[in-house]
Amino acid sequence: LSYKDNRTNRAILSLQEDNSNFTVDVDILFAHLFALCNNNTDNHSPREVMDYFIRIQLWNGTTLVLDRNPIVIKTMGLDTKVMADFLSTVGRCCRLTTMWGVLCNEQDLLEGV
Repeated sequence: LSYKDNRTNRAILSLQEDNSNFTVDVDILFAHLFALCNNNTDNHSPREVMDYFIRIQLWNGTTLVLDRNPIVIKTMGLDTKVMADFLSTVGRCCRLTTMWGVLCNEQDLLEGV
């Protein structure tokens, strides 16, 4: 996931074809990725996928979730004290449209600017 070319739906879904040899952990990881690519929130919501990637410390996965669903930040309840660091990380690791989506969803941060 560290290469941008590997973050496309096509690249991720191509891995679904050969999933017979996956271990349980890898199968769970790909289930979360496939749900994210298919916008399938029946099994895993973007928040669940984000929590899973944070738990296993797959940071490129968290940025993938942010790129696909910037509104997930609202559900995380981040303290305003960490928002500067968070926005810096989003600016470095995510697309510009993701940063715009995060800022649009966190307009209270821009209050008084």
